[in-house]
Order: sequence, then C-alpha cells, then structure tokens
Amino acid sequence: MTDAIDMATILKYVRYVSFAISIILILRMLRQYRKIRSLSLKSCLVAIVFPVAALLVYSIIIGSSLPSIALTALFAFGLALGLWQGRKTKVWIESGRPRAQNTVWFLIVWALSYALMQGLLQLGNRLSLKVGIGSMMASTAIAVGSQGLLLIRLSRTGELPMRRPAAVPSSAEAHGFRASGSSAPAAPHERRYCSSCGARLVPGDRFCRACRAVVR
Repeated sequence: MTDAIDMATILKYVRYVSFAISIILILRMLRQYRKIRSLSLKSCLVAIVFPVAALLVYSIIIGSSLPSIALTALFAFGLALGLWQGRKTKVWIESGRPRAQNTVWFLIVWALSYALMQGLLQLGNRLSLKVGIGSMMASTAIAVGSQGLLLIRLSRTGELPMRRPAAVPSSAEAHGFRASGSSAPAAPHERRYCSSCGARLVPGDRFCRACRAVVR
C-alpha cells in the first residue's frame, strides 16, 4: 500500500515538473519563433529524417491501437498543415545565403497540432488505447510538409527575393552622436513604415526590406 502511495506521489510530481517544463518551452518558443535563421539543404533534411526515424522506432516498439485509415487521415491532416506552414515561411537571400523566418502561421499550426495531441491523449486515457503514434504521425507529417516545401523553394534560388544586410551603426551613432565627434546628439529620424506590409523603414530605403514594395 505504501509503495502504491509513493508511486502515485512520484507520478504527481513528475506531472507538475513536466507541466512547468512545457510552459517554459512554450514561452521560449513564443519569444524566438520569429528569429531569422540560416536555411540549407542539410538543415531541412535533418528536420525531416529525425521525426521520421522516431516515428518508425515508436511504431515498432510501442505499436498502435488506431486503424490504418485513422493514421492515414492524421498524416494527411498534418501534411496539409506542414505545406501551409512552409508556404507562409519567409525565405530570402541575404549576403549570398538563404535565410528564413517564421510567421504567425507557425503559431497557428503549432496550436492546431497541440490541440490534436491533447485530444488524442484524452481519447487514449478514456478508452485505454495506444494512440500516441497518432500525434507522432501528424507532427511528422507537418515536418515533412513544411521542410519538404522549403527544400523545393531552396532549389529555386533564382525566384527568392534578395535582401541587403542590415547596416550596423557605429558606436558613436549607436549612442546618438554625430560622426563629426560633436557631443550634441543627432536629431532622431522620423519613423516611417511600409504602406504595404507595415514593416518599419530605414531612412534612405527605396524598397521595403520585408516585402520589397516600392517606398512611396
């Protein structure tokens, strides 16, 4: 009886710790999901191979209680989400290298996949079924769809927009002083924004750095 109580207590604390870790990871993702990253053939292939390998290992070791038609539907659903996410990801060439940046659609796709995972988890607990592979099937399909589409876009480098690297201000300019060495602060530039996408413009820009629209 004591062992059963101790095990229940341990599992309760494990759930608390898992929940806290999940919150930390979610907050970290919300803070960094729009971070600009390098994009390459290797990074896309790794993002596809690892979840596919994990899915195969899970299916061999754990198995599934879901019928094949349900797994196929989950894969198709995840693939559609992944393709949409890959299409909405911003990709461009900067300094001769491909760059990528997630958009708000990344969060939407993540929220849908998370809701699906929680729904399958509740279904599995209620019916005592092994449905974990269902959420893995959907998440793997999202990775295959999004990264696969990014691979296709990378193969068409000539169609990707070009961006100039952001100018790095000198230490004097960063502190608000003129380059002439005067101690008087430079007059702040009037902030301007793109009329097409709303991105902030840098003085002197003739094209928006985000959507390449002509600055009017």
